[in-house]
Amino acid sequence: MSKKKRGISMTSAGCFMALAVLLASGAVAYNWVENSKVVPVSAAVNLELAEEQEQTSEEPTEEISTEPEIILTDFKYPVKTENSKEFDIETEYPPRNLVLMDADTGEIIAYKANDEKMFPASLTKVMTLIVTVENTKNFKDTVEMTSEMIEPLFADDASLAGFPAGDKPTIEEILYGMILPSGADATVAAAKYVAGSEKAFVKLMNEKAEQMGLKNTHFMNTSGLHDENHYSTADDMAAILSYAYNNEICRKILSTDEYVIPVNKVREEEIYLQATLFKRMYGDEMPNVLVKGGKTGYTDEAMHCVEAFADVKGKTYIGVVCGSTSRWSSTGDLLSLFSVYCADGEPYNEAVNVHVEDDEDIQEETAEEESSENTEENNEEESSENTEESESQEN
Repeated sequence: MSKKKRGISMTSAGCFMALAVLLASGAVAYNWVENSKVVPVSAAVNLELAEEQEQTSEEPTEEISTEPEIILTDFKYPVKTENSKEFDIETEYPPRNLVLMDADTGEIIAYKANDEKMFPASLTKVMTLIVTVENTKNFKDTVEMTSEMIEPLFADDASLAGFPAGDKPTIEEILYGMILPSGADATVAAAKYVAGSEKAFVKLMNEKAEQMGLKNTHFMNTSGLHDENHYSTADDMAAILSYAYNNEICRKILSTDEYVIPVNKVREEEIYLQATLFKRMYGDEMPNVLVKGGKTGYTDEAMHCVEAFADVKGKTYIGVVCGSTSRWSSTGDLLSLFSVYCADGEPYNEAVNVHVEDDEDIQEETAEEESSENTEENNEEESSENTEESESQEN
């Protein structure tokens, strides 16, 4: 055999060997992406159109580590300064725990028992939202609802989104279901999809809390149903909301007022979801303050809780109010905090601070009122408004 022919044979063998190395390297990289459970979904993902991204064919320019890298969304943990205002008088902002912070710097503007252990109720669901979003590749995937998932929640008097047994909502629908109406059925569905069980999912929640450096938070369930070992602090809750605010998908869901899930083969009627936060406020009642999104919660032990992020004169602030005696007082206190300490305004006054509707809104409401006059449904609603509203656990 001539040297020329031997040289061609050796070159071919070298090419095949290089190709095998590249294929093996690609397989390692693919396996890392598939098995990583702590790398967040890119904030640029559009929730409504989210689909699995096509992998590029570019060759790696450097060695790829097989160890998963923990990536945290940019967020701020509340930090006290010499300018932070402490409330120490029971009659001044009576909630048991509260914190107001600058979302850009983490500086605490005002606080009260902000680092003391408390029960977070349905504020828990913001962490459930984060963990679900960060572990979902395709938001059009579905989860089947079962009686075993739903019936225990009825027994616990938990709030529900309304998915019937046999229904197969998408992850997108589940995310809106867990936040807007505070549906515990949606949280257990998310847990089943991501981790196979609620217990396994809660482990991910606690791991996330540790990764974030939360100081006194421990979860026992996905919804916030009361458990002595399910606790947090106002500071930790503010940090979790800050984290969610900096994730585009989470922020969009937390900012949504209403969402309609269409009929399907199992659902004979649409499921109308309305945010519990925006049942309490419009968000624009206070001058120079616009509350854009957040979450509410309630259990007998936690009492009434509410947290929100607001735009005040072009800056973003995060407020957490927990341990209030009523949903309305917690809402009023939150609005007052944003107004007084962020916008140099006045405290919330129900008679003064109202949502100003434009002419189009007024015309639409007038038409709706006229069409519903003297109907049996309207009469029932009017009579029920005069009865004392019973409190249910919002979990």
